[in-house]
Amino acid sequence: MYDRILVATDGSDNAQRATRQALDLARKYRAELHAVYVIETRTEYDNAIVDSDVVRQNLREEGEEALTAIEGEQDVSVITSIREGVPHEELLTYVENRRIDLAVVGAKGRSAFKTILLGSTAEALLRADQVPVLVVNSTAE
Repeated sequence: MYDRILVATDGSDNAQRATRQALDLARKYRAELHAVYVIETRTEYDNAIVDSDVVRQNLREEGEEALTAIEGEQDVSVITSIREGVPHEELLTYVENRRIDLAVVGAKGRSAFKTILLGSTAEALLRADQVPVLVVNSTAE
């Protein structure tokens, strides 16, 4: 049913839950798991206060850490990727280029908007209707 599953991670608790679900599905269907971390590039920084290169490097290190944890999984073929750009756009491009069969995402990521029902990336993936999307909420285990 699924040959290639994408899991989007930002290191948040919801993303970790989504990763566990994606790993379970990849094992069940013997699918390749594509773990993708996107460094958000829409955020602007006042260069007199924050060095954007330092922020980007910190985010890259965070992404590498999140992906390394997934790479160590047993019995699952894992392909990891760190991309830069608008998260949902990068994920949709990846889905198209890699012919992903299912995308798994957390309901909400690391956003300051904790009251939003569904995170902007998850919502954008659903609206694009390009691939089936499994949205994992904060209580899923």
